[in-house]
Amino acid sequence: MDTDSRGSVYDTRAWTSAWAASTIERQEVLREHDPPTYLLDYSPFWHGYEIDTGLGPTWKRPLVTIGSVYSVFGPEYLAADETTVAHVVEDALGRARDREAHGVLVLNLREEFARRWSACRPPALTVRLDNTYYRVPGEGADPVMGDLSKSARTDWRRRWRRATEAGVRIVEERSPSADAIEEIIGFANGSAIRHGWPVLYDLPTMQAVLATPYGRLFRAEFTGRTVGGFLALEHDGQLHLWVGGMDHTAAREASPYLFLLYELLSPDRESRWRRIEFGRGNDDFKRKYGFREERLWSLWYPATEDDAEFCEPRLRALHGELARCQHTSPEML
Repeated sequence: MDTDSRGSVYDTRAWTSAWAASTIERQEVLREHDPPTYLLDYSPFWHGYEIDTGLGPTWKRPLVTIGSVYSVFGPEYLAADETTVAHVVEDALGRARDREAHGVLVLNLREEFARRWSACRPPALTVRLDNTYYRVPGEGADPVMGDLSKSARTDWRRRWRRATEAGVRIVEERSPSADAIEEIIGFANGSAIRHGWPVLYDLPTMQAVLATPYGRLFRAEFTGRTVGGFLALEHDGQLHLWVGGMDHTAAREASPYLFLLYELLSPDRESRWRRIEFGRGNDDFKRKYGFREERLWSLWYPATEDDAEFCEPRLRALHGELARCQHTSPEML
């Protein structure tokens, strides 16, 4: 079993090996581990950012990424080691120049780690592309709902109770079937399509990720069918709700998201996880229900001066428009 705990689950060899076989993105694996490095030609997730902002393509050629767009956290564990950071960036820039890529993007570092990395090897530009959200189970005035307002707590508890009385139950699977995985993918991709995004997930990649020692599936079952769920990763005392979705036709009766979150945060389970990571997207919902926000920063190193001139205005514009879309401050790091 993979017991690597130097960083997040996205730094483990189990994860990076699974992602090396991903069929979602058009990419070439330049370095599988420590840290994973890719020549990225197309990412549906990145394309979604471009769609949200209406800015059009950011790149006209591939780029080298350290970490994947789909990894909520990049290789933060490296950030304090100046020698390693310098070597990793120089190696990636050399590969970018050899492959005529625009440059190198170090993806998804939380602010503390982005500042440390920048101090080791200053980037040309640091941009915020997204936010991630988390809760500490058992923390706050209410053991499940934390420090939410009384009205928000009342609404959430009412929805959970109504779902429970209607017979909704939580099911956890550690070796889920292809059909079970595909149900959750279908909900998640349906939500992406409704918001104008491309299809984000496919079955072969999700099967590979859930086959790691960390893979978990949680679903809400109602009248014998799945009405919502999460593809999750459990690592180092943390539960990462990585991919989620629900059947919106069951929202009123079953409240699948709120039911599942209540169950996962309940005192019966709180000793299992010290932190629940709710990932990216659906910012307003996560803020409303008391999940704490952390900004994710990406560091840009252009391959040439021409690449700097072409890419940096586009990255600055993307940063600003995503801040507007996500109702986040446009201030740069």
